Amino acid sequence: MAAASSSSRSWRYDVFPSFSGVDVRKTFLSHLLAALHGKSIITFMDHGIERSCQIRPSLSTAIAESRISIVIFSKNYASSTWCLNELVEIHKCFNDFGQMVIPVFYDVDPSEVRKQTGRFGEAFETTCKDKTEDVKQGWIRVLSDIASIAGEHLQNGSDEASMTEKIANDVSNKLVTRSNDFGGFVGIEAHLEALNSMLCLESKEARMIGILGTSGIGKTTIARALFSQLFTSNFHHRAFVAYKRTIRDDYGMKLSWEEQFLSDILGQKDFKIYHLGMVEQRLKHKKVLIVLDDVDDLELLKTLVGQTRWFGSGSRIIVITQDRRLLKAHKINLIYEVEFPSKALSLKMLCRSAFEQDSPPRGFMEVAVQVAELTGNLPLGLSILGSSLRGREKKEWMEMLPELQNGLDEDIEKILRASYDKLDKKCQELFIYIAFACLFNGAQVSYIKDLLEDRLSVRLTMLADKSFIRITSPYETIEMHSLLQKLGREIVHAESIDNPGKRRFLVDADDIVDVFTHNTGTETLVGIYFNTSDISEPFFIHEKSFEGIHNLQFLIVCDYGWGRKNEARLYLPQGLVHLPRKLRLLIWNNYPLKCFPSNFKAEFLVELEMEDSKLEKLWEGTQALGSLKKINMRNSRYLKEIPDLSLAINLEKLYLFGCKSLLTLHSSIQYVIKLRRLNMGNCTKLESVPTHVNLKSLKSLEYLNLRGCIRLRNFPQISLYNSTGFFWSELISTVSYLEQASSSSRSRYDVFPSFSGADVRKSFLGHVMKELDYKSIKTFKDHRIERSRSIGHELLSAIRESRISIVIFSKNYASSTWCLNELVEIHDQSCKTLLGRRSVIPIFYDVDPSEVRKQTGEFGEVFKLTCERRPEEDKQRWIQALVDVANMAGVDSRNWCDEATMVKKIAEDVLNNIITPWNFFDESVGLEAHIGNEFNIKKRRL
Repeated sequence: MAAASSSSRSWRYDVFPSFSGVDVRKTFLSHLLAALHGKSIITFMDHGIERSCQIRPSLSTAIAESRISIVIFSKNYASSTWCLNELVEIHKCFNDFGQMVIPVFYDVDPSEVRKQTGRFGEAFETTCKDKTEDVKQGWIRVLSDIASIAGEHLQNGSDEASMTEKIANDVSNKLVTRSNDFGGFVGIEAHLEALNSMLCLESKEARMIGILGTSGIGKTTIARALFSQLFTSNFHHRAFVAYKRTIRDDYGMKLSWEEQFLSDILGQKDFKIYHLGMVEQRLKHKKVLIVLDDVDDLELLKTLVGQTRWFGSGSRIIVITQDRRLLKAHKINLIYEVEFPSKALSLKMLCRSAFEQDSPPRGFMEVAVQVAELTGNLPLGLSILGSSLRGREKKEWMEMLPELQNGLDEDIEKILRASYDKLDKKCQELFIYIAFACLFNGAQVSYIKDLLEDRLSVRLTMLADKSFIRITSPYETIEMHSLLQKLGREIVHAESIDNPGKRRFLVDADDIVDVFTHNTGTETLVGIYFNTSDISEPFFIHEKSFEGIHNLQFLIVCDYGWGRKNEARLYLPQGLVHLPRKLRLLIWNNYPLKCFPSNFKAEFLVELEMEDSKLEKLWEGTQALGSLKKINMRNSRYLKEIPDLSLAINLEKLYLFGCKSLLTLHSSIQYVIKLRRLNMGNCTKLESVPTHVNLKSLKSLEYLNLRGCIRLRNFPQISLYNSTGFFWSELISTVSYLEQASSSSRSRYDVFPSFSGADVRKSFLGHVMKELDYKSIKTFKDHRIERSRSIGHELLSAIRESRISIVIFSKNYASSTWCLNELVEIHDQSCKTLLGRRSVIPIFYDVDPSEVRKQTGEFGEVFKLTCERRPEEDKQRWIQALVDVANMAGVDSRNWCDEATMVKKIAEDVLNNIITPWNFFDESVGLEAHIGNEFNIKKRRL
């Protein structure tokens, strides 16, 4: 009866929110209202209504004219007679008119609301002291009833941003009347809503759409839910089918497909046909619903669903595939691409499979989150791993983590391998290259093309079309799912299980040590990625270790995670007599020798990175360097000279920063006509660049850094128009740091956030990150980084590769040495930024800026505790960074009426600051400023 009354009523509002203003108005509620507004949901706002003990008629009317009431139970909700009387009205509409109610438990337990216990109960008893027993019992009844309705509980693991988004989606779904038969599938509602919109069942035209996504992402599950939902619709015939090519005879195969299909859709066994075209003849005037699953053959589409005109008005055809090219070839333009679920949904999927509930049991949260992350949020992985762990104790979960980290579940591998086996040989080869370590995963398309010499790079688009990789905008970056990477490594491992030297790629440190120890490397080896931090003690390599590895193209020796700078873990006590001639990529951090082998050839080398090496020189004489595009010798403090680069006609980047023994720049630099970036900052012994060098030939030069070259006395005159359309003024002495303006478009991240996780990660920070993502601002996320006192290499790189740092000062920020060391690095980077360019935005979240500057108040007390037993040098560095950053123009949360507005302002501020500031350079044709020995070169558009 109530439902019937509800459906016949007219509504003025979609949502009526009931809440305690002191608890949530400026924080959680503001974000929830913003999320509802973003989905065009009409929400009642109580502006201008004077609150008292009795509810005014206007408020009662607003409740009655709302389709859904959202009741936000918080600590002080029951301290307000206004809120409790509001709840009575909501309860009445719930019972009498079938109004939908969504309870939200914000920092309170639902049982405390139902039973009026705990802090909630204490507030309630205080409110009831001067009320009649009838009023009290009425409130108790409605609290018990409303709190028993399924709702949202903030303490269930989600952060505020995820919860507000989920509530907004839930409201949006409830406002649309449709079947909920598949509500048990986590996240299915959003998929069905998007697909229903795409299908547009109201239209009478026949329509064909595609469902696209990688293996295991849930395409078939989503399609089955959709098919079931549409099954009762007014279709004459329906079929959900999947067919594969089983015979080579093309015509015979097409006949067989038509026979099978007509038999399935018409429900006639042993249907026989003797010529093609029967699908169109039999179904031309029929309204049909067809789902073709796992399609990988264009001829199948041409045979069974060649044209929408083959079918009757209102027909709907759905094609499921992981091959975008196939959809394009069949001119299917309406494509629904299934994305990976959010972390919150992924955890829920895992919990449904493992625990048959939506969240982990007590004590399982941390390990469940780790398992979900190891699946890379792939629904197939979540389901299979969840089922395999069902009923196991927490100890067993923990014991299985190392196995899950290093390997791939057999069932998951079988499904993913089936897709891999369908690729042609060249695509399979490229797939393995990308899966190898982190060589290409996360790299730009242009980088891959350089290293592969277009031999395999033409297959990149094919891999992307088949959903094995993603090419993301705006930098055309390659991304491969973590489970697919593991598949690639499993495939390589299977090439030679007992002898790793016969595999194409080596990644595992133990395997690499075994190969070098026993000298078992073979010509099969193409790539080695050796992270020396994975070995427990220093390792000594024989001088002839590389002699048998003739075909090695990619050699990476790094020490990420080892800790102390310039300390090698790899030693060559007898030197090195050979490096493979075919090397295209050579990265060797802390290279321990003074020079490359005398027979070293670099004719195929594309990139050379030897950071923190002990090299004094690279090689003698002139080498054929036509493939070379990048040299990075950063912080090679013993390097005294660079070689003749006259034949490096394609060299684009030369990084010599921190080469403190370098005395001069080789005169051959004038022939490197494609050079775009030259960094000789902090080359403290550099005295001159040969004056006869004609730098006018460097027409591509965009960035030049000689900052910190304190002994530099002369430099060639530059006065040129370069090929990028900018004018460079003449140099008088040395050049300042121009990184931000000239290369902002190549930064890896737009924003690096520094924060205290305990204070803001699940609340304020979540809203900031969501807003930055909405504005397509690329933000560094610190997932999986183990926090300690010292900052790791990955975090240092992230700070240096970010255009702006947002520092969120909160009460406990100074309790973390991690945060303080992070701040020092941010401060140091800000000192290198172009003058007039804002690179740090401090946010004072519930702290006074003066307390941060002066280390006083609560903030100061926390800082003093952190400084105990710490060296005075650390303390002074922290103080300097706190003072300088807190003096920068920032955002004080105490000056804003609500968080949602403040968050939007922060995002807009960031967006404005990451736009390349060409206007800074207008009319600037000469030397801009002289600060000590530093000069800024500015460029302007002609």
